[in-house]
Amino acid sequence: MMTNYYTLVKIEETADLDTIKKAFRKEITIYHPDNNTSSEAKTQFKLLVEAFEVLSKPEKRTSYNSLLKSETTNKPIVIQQKEDYQKWKKEAKTKSKTYRESSLTELFLLNIFAKAGFEALFFGSEKLIEGIGDTIGDVVGGIFDGL
Repeated sequence: MMTNYYTLVKIEETADLDTIKKAFRKEITIYHPDNNTSSEAKTQFKLLVEAFEVLSKPEKRTSYNSLLKSETTNKPIVIQQKEDYQKWKKEAKTKSKTYRESSLTELFLLNIFAKAGFEALFFGSEKLIEGIGDTIGDVVGGIFDGL
């Protein structure tokens, strides 16, 4: 049986990318090794990274939604989609290891500068500072939303 990433990350299937990111950050904080050393947390952490890798990429998400729908309606699954799904799981396993070895602070900073830095490439240094502020606000707001 295929994992339902929407249920795992606790979002609706219609969620936009910002909602997915906020939900992922909230859940990953709970299961990151800095906060939780149980074996269950390690498994959950890997699944969360896998879910984010699929749900945050439009083409993967579209294919995943098709797979999920096929499974729930008992329609035949296209072999290529099934192979893609297995490939995504393998990629996510590698990223999960990297994320587990990073501290929460490192992940937080990576998220901030990756988003803000990308925007600065196109819009200049003013956008970098604005982007960092916006991202920090989103992250901190997401943390307090969960309380």
